[in-house]
Amino acid sequence: MLRLLLLCLCCCSAALVVAQEAVIKDFIKVHRRGEENVAVKVPGWLVGLASDVAATTTDDPAERVAFQLLGEVGTVRFVTYNNDDFPEPEDSVVNLLYVLERYKDFERWAEVRTPEGERVTLTVRYAREKIKDLVVVISEGERTTLAAARTDLTARELGKLVSDLQRM
Repeated sequence: MLRLLLLCLCCCSAALVVAQEAVIKDFIKVHRRGEENVAVKVPGWLVGLASDVAATTTDDPAERVAFQLLGEVGTVRFVTYNNDDFPEPEDSVVNLLYVLERYKDFERWAEVRTPEGERVTLTVRYAREKIKDLVVVISEGERTTLAAARTDLTARELGKLVSDLQRM
């Protein structure tokens, strides 16, 4: 029985690892190279555990809601890199977003440019009224950061989370 349980656990884990797009993984592999560039993968169970601990320790109701919604996020991949390490850093981000939107059923949900010059792009993939994948790209001067996450949020929940975070 234990062997069967372990086999099921391994199969489920493998399915979740493959679930994130290879295009995003390849982008991260290329852009993590460099002295000051960093790539991190945070498993979903760790995100859930951290959000549960944070939700119980905070006194602020808005933060509690944000941490509870964060519990709906699965595996998260981050990469932050220095733009000077690559010949055309803007083009690589544009190409990634183009491939995601054109061939992988992602939708550009928001693109914001701040007066300071930062550019934030939010791209999502819907399936059955839920946001299943979330990609955020933040370009600020000489650094670019990409975060890709598996989620199980509705658009309303994500909108509430964003508005709550803006009020903090």
